[in-house]
Amino acid sequence: MKKADPRVKLFWVLLCTTGVLVFSRPFWVLGIALFTLAGTLSFGVDLQSLLQRLRRFLPLLVVISLLHLLFVQTGEALVFIRGYQVITSGGIIRGVITLVRFFVILCSAAVMGNENIRRVLAALTKLRIPYLFSFMLMIALRFIPSFQSSFSDAIIALQLRGVDLNKLSFRRKIRMYGDLLLPVVADAVVKSRQLAIVMEARGFGAFDKRTSYLEVRMTAWDWIVTGALFTLGAAAFGYYFF
Repeated sequence: MKKADPRVKLFWVLLCTTGVLVFSRPFWVLGIALFTLAGTLSFGVDLQSLLQRLRRFLPLLVVISLLHLLFVQTGEALVFIRGYQVITSGGIIRGVITLVRFFVILCSAAVMGNENIRRVLAALTKLRIPYLFSFMLMIALRFIPSFQSSFSDAIIALQLRGVDLNKLSFRRKIRMYGDLLLPVVADAVVKSRQLAIVMEARGFGAFDKRTSYLEVRMTAWDWIVTGALFTLGAAAFGYYFF
């Protein structure tokens, strides 16, 4: 399914992201995670590269999980410190759900990131979506790998200056990752401004309509996969709500 039509991948992304945001029961969320992982591998994303992307965001995910564990005080109390409940079942569930949602979003970005941007734009045009909105959507997806690369470059720069991450305490690591957010975001802003200048120099938006030599068409297999996804999604949402 690596050569599937971009519209099939977009429908799969819409189904996965909507499901993981709407579903709030733990087993349903874990089911969406398994479904997303299976689809990601089916669309040709390498498992090793996906795990490497997850490792880059591991410190951030740990911080998010700790925040949920400490500040969500619902459900059954599990850990007490001096008579005060610190960790509850509700905090653990919310933390796991947040991690799964991030995983689904990262998998969706990996699938669409491997797709040719021109094929995606042509497919969105076939769906009667305005070109300006389609272009903005694809630029947003392209900025996710750019954000990862900037964060990785910042880590490498610290290591070249003699900072040994393995010897830092957990508290100092959290503080260091927090300090890196500002330069990484600033780098993303600079890249976006450069992109805007390039688009203006090439006359982006000068005409109401755009033409393209690239033509995308749905094959019989694409229609079968889309029908199966629609049936599965309708059955899952219907059973969940009704």
